[in-house]
Amino acid sequence: MRIQSYVFIAASSFLLACSSNDNNDNAPGGVTSGNWRVSTFSERGSDETGDFSGWTFQFAANGQLSASKNGAGKTGTWSMNNNTRFNIDLGPKTDANEPLGELTDDWKIISVSNTQIKLTDDNASSAEFLTFTKN
Repeated sequence: MRIQSYVFIAASSFLLACSSNDNNDNAPGGVTSGNWRVSTFSERGSDETGDFSGWTFQFAANGQLSASKNGAGKTGTWSMNNNTRFNIDLGPKTDANEPLGELTDDWKIISVSNTQIKLTDDNASSAEFLTFTKN
């Protein structure tokens, strides 16, 4: 009986350790704390970081992304999959008056730390780079 108990405990521990989780739980703890800003945004060699001046971003553990500037705000979603992809959805890219849509993408992760998130577009021809830095 004792051996069966040990086998059950070992099997349960193995199953819990191997469960698949492709969401924000893979994110380093610092991503879901504090305020972030866009410190770099470039597209095809053109620096467009200024389009995001004054915006503050918060990445919530539940996958909600909040952006605010001078009392105005916008919400969207974010997720991090297998520490290789960082997905952002802040609306369509087509609104010329709303630069936040430019951040909507399935980004490839260059690096993630508690103070900086470096990303590149998964479409190499767009040559987009995005860096969030914690305020």
